[in-house]
Amino acid sequence: MKSLDDKIVTLENMLADPDKLNKALYEIISAGDMNNDDQLSRAEFQKVLQDFKVGDFDAVDDLFTSLDRDMNGFINFKEFRHFFRAQMRIKLGHMKELKAVKQKAKSKSKAPAEEQSSSSSEEEPKKKFGLGFKKWKSTRN
Repeated sequence: MKSLDDKIVTLENMLADPDKLNKALYEIISAGDMNNDDQLSRAEFQKVLQDFKVGDFDAVDDLFTSLDRDMNGFINFKEFRHFFRAQMRIKLGHMKELKAVKQKAKSKSKAPAEEQSSSSSEEEPKKKFGLGFKKWKSTRN
C-alpha cells in the first residue's frame, strides 16, 4: 500500500505532465468507446462504470449529466479531462490537508509527557480555586 506522501507525489506528477495524463484519460475513454467515435454515450458510460463496480443507476445518470457540459448526450475527451483534472486537484488538496493534520498531531504527541500532564493537572485547579491554588498545590506535595 502506498504511503500518503507517495500518493501526493503521484498526483502531483500526473497533474504536472499533461501529455501523460491526456494519454491515460484517452485510454480510459477508448476502452469504453464501443463504436469508436471518440466519445462516450450514456450507455457506454454506464457500462464503463458497471465494469468498475461504481454506483447505482441514478448516481451514474446524475454523474453523466454533470459531465456532459455541452448537453449533447455524449461525454467527449475534453469534458472528461476537465472533470478528471478537477477531481484530482480536489483529492490532492484533501491529501495535503490530511498530511498537515497528521504532522500536527504527531508533533503534539512528541511533546514531553511530563509537560503535558503537569500543565493539564495544574490548569484544572487554577480554574476551580483561583487564588487558593498555591494552598491547594502545597497540600498535594
